[in-house]
Amino acid sequence: MAYEQVDVHVLDERAGSAPLSGVLVRVYDSAGVTLFTEGTTNAQGVVGFLLWAQAYSLRFYRFATSFRQPQLIDVLSNPATPGTTPNAFNVYGSPFVPPVAVDPRLCRASGYFRDVTGAPRPQLDLHFISRFNPVLLEGALVMDERRQVKTDKDGFACLDLIRCAEYSVTIEAFEDQPRVIRVPDSASCNLPDILFPVVGSVQLSVAPLAVNEEREVTPVVLDTAGVPIPGSAYGDVTWSVEDPSVVSLTVNGTSLLLRGLKAGTTNLLAVRRDKTIIRIPDTGISGVPVSMTVT
Repeated sequence: MAYEQVDVHVLDERAGSAPLSGVLVRVYDSAGVTLFTEGTTNAQGVVGFLLWAQAYSLRFYRFATSFRQPQLIDVLSNPATPGTTPNAFNVYGSPFVPPVAVDPRLCRASGYFRDVTGAPRPQLDLHFISRFNPVLLEGALVMDERRQVKTDKDGFACLDLIRCAEYSVTIEAFEDQPRVIRVPDSASCNLPDILFPVVGSVQLSVAPLAVNEEREVTPVVLDTAGVPIPGSAYGDVTWSVEDPSVVSLTVNGTSLLLRGLKAGTTNLLAVRRDKTIIRIPDTGISGVPVSMTVT
């Protein structure tokens, strides 16, 4: 008897069977007692193992994703069914879907918190204090200036906030560092993202420039909570040109001034200025680099 190649495909049952990457898959004996091996799914949602032909019990873990646990598989020896992939198993998970506010004037902010060991952080205190003058919202006076919320046993917290409003937030263990947050104009958002936002995306396209042509462009820059950052986001983004001999760049508080210098193609680059907030995994700023052509 030889080892058999076993492929486990982990899919999102709520998103048309899209692959789920970063899922830890552990392989136990059929009784679920002895751990044989483990691996993590790749970008295609697949993890492979070399296993003896016998029954196994599989367990799965991915943060904020639920699975039916455990799941049994039978690995076959020398499977030879024409037209099939031998010893390939599909498994389905359900990632957390953020709840949405019913009131179109509100944004439901929700999310998970962990402690320094990576475990859920229950009973974490968060205090939200309004930073706006008395407001009539749909004819109703907004009264309470303070709202307190605690995370539950899973480290989860949820509350509704007024869209586009500003709040001062005090977080337990960060009492000496009150945060000022801006709420996105959306039905839901990730609470940790609005508490600790960084630049998330750039929306900009640059039509071809002529040599010696100057053009002023204003990018749309959003943070990771989906809140727009005004102007050129100069305080949050370092802008540069990959080949400054093709296009010159001048940055001011409201826009970017581009000038074509010679025929060619180059890229507009953007990196975050704030390096204090670490995101794992860090996908960087989406939408960059921006291609630019001089004719």
